[in-house]
Amino acid sequence: MGVFSERLKTAMQQANITSAQLSKQTGIGRSSISQWLSDKYVAKHDKVTVLATVLGVSPEWLLGTTEAMAVSTPADEAVIEEQSSSIEPELLTLWEQLNSKQRTKLIKKGYKLLAKSESKPKKKKRKQRK
Repeated sequence: MGVFSERLKTAMQQANITSAQLSKQTGIGRSSISQWLSDKYVAKHDKVTVLATVLGVSPEWLLGTTEAMAVSTPADEAVIEEQSSSIEPELLTLWEQLNSKQRTKLIKKGYKLLAKSESKPKKKKRKQRK
């Protein structure tokens, strides 16, 4: 069995979450999750990031490129704090007011927006003639 599918199963067990719950929390289809768990495919990077966020593990660990399972440490928090100075203050204020579940939803929506903008070529809007 592949590293990704094994680690995905482990992370789901530790988070005490089913594939249906994972699907609902990430917005990823149950069939995709099932295929990853059965080692038919490995998720693309954007999906791995969403999975890791919801499961509380690092994307690198899920992919098998590191043995460190943990997501963040106090040192990581300091780096995030340093990087936040370049983030729009309004966005940062909103982020700080969200609980963990709301933050996960916001991240998921952000990824959907990015995927949507990347998948559709920009078309010029034509004025309709009357």
